[in-house]
Amino acid sequence: MLGDAGRNVRCAKCSHKWKQLPPKLENPDGTPADIAAGIGQAAEAPDASPQDEAAPAGETQAGEAQAGEAQASEPSVEIPAAPPRPRTPQRPTGPITVPPKLRPMMPKRRFAFRPAYLLAGILVGLLAAAFVFRAEIARAVPALDLIYSLMGISTSSPADDLETANLVYSKRNEDGKSVFSVQADVFNKSEFPVKLPHFAVVALDANRKRLSPDHVFRLEQEMIEPGETISFRTFMESLPKGTKTLRIEFSPK
Repeated sequence: MLGDAGRNVRCAKCSHKWKQLPPKLENPDGTPADIAAGIGQAAEAPDASPQDEAAPAGETQAGEAQAGEAQASEPSVEIPAAPPRPRTPQRPTGPITVPPKLRPMMPKRRFAFRPAYLLAGILVGLLAAAFVFRAEIARAVPALDLIYSLMGISTSSPADDLETANLVYSKRNEDGKSVFSVQADVFNKSEFPVKLPHFAVVALDANRKRLSPDHVFRLEQEMIEPGETISFRTFMESLPKGTKTLRIEFSPK
């Protein structure tokens, strides 16, 4: 918009007028670019005629007047006003309350799954299974029955595998003494060999109440095969007072 020779401009805010040259035409020493360009053109003009050099003074003044009028009639360019600068937000003038510094929250500890916990769980599970299924394990591996016996753990359930029947008792004299003879049968109703437990003869009164002490005994035979029936007999020197009937039970002893 300024052109090569510059133009008259006016400030849109204060209406001040001046001639503005383009920045590329300004010389470092401050000499206007249009004067330097005119001097260069005059020096390079070929074959200047004497008539052109000796122009009358009146014509020169007239030409300068016309040039001034042309510059005066040239319209001025208004430079738009700069946009208003954003206002800085005002800071509060009152007292500033600083919140107290809070302690950082401790992160929640996540459960770390360790191999030791897994090993302990497997071990506990194996021990529980060895106790619950001890009868099946001892029957599958008879050598383990001795280990259970050393630990004081019974590997069989006589009440589930054995059954007693045909109980008969009587009083007789032997060598001048009165003794009571008790005879019964024991039957193995399971499909596996069962170790014979201790037996107990229990005395009961008329109200089927248990009287003590019990007569505990064990047979000479240790094992009873599946489907086998064994008849046994035991002798008692006396019965508890008030005994009306007898019963055979399996004793843990």
